[in-house]
Amino acid sequence: MKLDFNMSSDEFRREVLYQKPKLFKGAVKNLDITWRQINELYQRANPMDELFRLRKGEIVPISEYVESFDDTGRTRHRFIKPAIYHHLKNGATIVYNRINNEPFVDDLAKQVAQFVDASTVVSGYLAFGSDASFKSHWDTRDVFAVQLMGKKHWALYQPNFESPLYMQQSKDVDVPEPTIPDMEVVLEAGDVLYIPRGWWHNPVPMGCETFHLAIGTFAPTGYDYMEWLTKQMPNILPLRYNLSDWETDKNNIAQACTQLSAMMTDPIMYDRFMQEFLGNHRLDTRFNMELFGNPNNDKLPPESRLSLNVVDIRTLDKGYLISNGTKINVDELSKKFINIIINHQPIALSEVLTHFDKAQHEHIQKLAYDLANFDIMDVLR
Repeated sequence: MKLDFNMSSDEFRREVLYQKPKLFKGAVKNLDITWRQINELYQRANPMDELFRLRKGEIVPISEYVESFDDTGRTRHRFIKPAIYHHLKNGATIVYNRINNEPFVDDLAKQVAQFVDASTVVSGYLAFGSDASFKSHWDTRDVFAVQLMGKKHWALYQPNFESPLYMQQSKDVDVPEPTIPDMEVVLEAGDVLYIPRGWWHNPVPMGCETFHLAIGTFAPTGYDYMEWLTKQMPNILPLRYNLSDWETDKNNIAQACTQLSAMMTDPIMYDRFMQEFLGNHRLDTRFNMELFGNPNNDKLPPESRLSLNVVDIRTLDKGYLISNGTKINVDELSKKFINIIINHQPIALSEVLTHFDKAQHEHIQKLAYDLANFDIMDVLR
C-alpha cells in the first residue's frame, strides 16, 4: 500500500502542518488489506501487555478476556476469544498501541515519517458497533488517521490549549470541552485524516466494521531542546556555585542566564541536538538473511525493490544521513543514488541502474548492498 497525499512534503509543511486538520480522500493507493492480516496482527499481540486493551468508554478489565494457565510448568496467558467476540458485538473497540514489527503497519508508518520528517508511533482501532471508545479528547502528538477498512465518523474542535506536551493530556488540564465541532468528516476505506496536536476529536464507529491506524508523529519541540540543554549546563560555571541568598546569588544567576541564552541560540548547539534527537530514532527493516548473512553473497538481485530507512531526509542537503543511530556522510554520487530512491521508492535496483553510466554500475550495486546491510535501506523481494 502506498500513501499519496497529492501534495509535496514542503507544501504540507507550509500550508497544513501544525496549523489545521486536513482530509486526504483516497490517499491509500493499492489498498489490499485483508481480514487475515488484521486477525494475525491481533493474534500476535501479547495478551498481558497494557498496550492491548478493550474499551467501551472505559477500559474493560483484562480478567474478562484473558486467562492464565499452566503450560507444562510455565504460566502462559491467552485471549478468551468468545469473550472478545462478545465485547465486540456489544460495542467495544480493540485498541492496540505501539504496534511494531508488522510489515504493512511499518510500511505505512515509514511513509508518514518521511512525509513529515518525524518519528512515529502506531495504534490500531477495530470495532463493529456504534459506541465511542474514548470521550472527546486531544492528543499530544500530531496524528494521521489511516482508514483501512469500513468507515468512521470524526468530529473535530479547535484547540483551547495550544500545543500540549506529553504531560498535558486533556484529562489532566482544566479547560472546558468544546461542544460545537469545527469540522466533521466520515473517513472511508483509503482515506487519511491529519489532526494536529491539541485539536479535540471524537471518532465514533458507525455500526459497521471499522479498522484504522492512528500514526502519531513526534517531531522535536522546544521543550525537548531545553531538556537536552540541561545536560550541557554543568559547563556553565555560575550554575556550579552554591546558593546562599538572593542578594549574594543574583549576579551569578544573571550570568548563568546570559550563558544559557548564548547556548540556546547557538546554531552549532542546535544542530548537535537535532543530530542526537534523530540518532535516537529506530526504524525496522525486513530480515534478509539469505542476502546479508550468507558469506557467499555480496550483491542484491536486480529485481530487489529498495526504499530508504531514514526518518528525516532533509539532512541529505547537508551531506549526511542518520538512520538507527548511525550517521553516514554522502558524496555526490551517493546523493544522486539516494535521491532516486527517495523520489521513486520502492524502486527496483535494475531501474536505479538505468540512471547511471555502465561504468558506475558496480559501484552503485556495492553501495546499495552496503546501505541495506547496515539497515539504512530496506530491501523488498
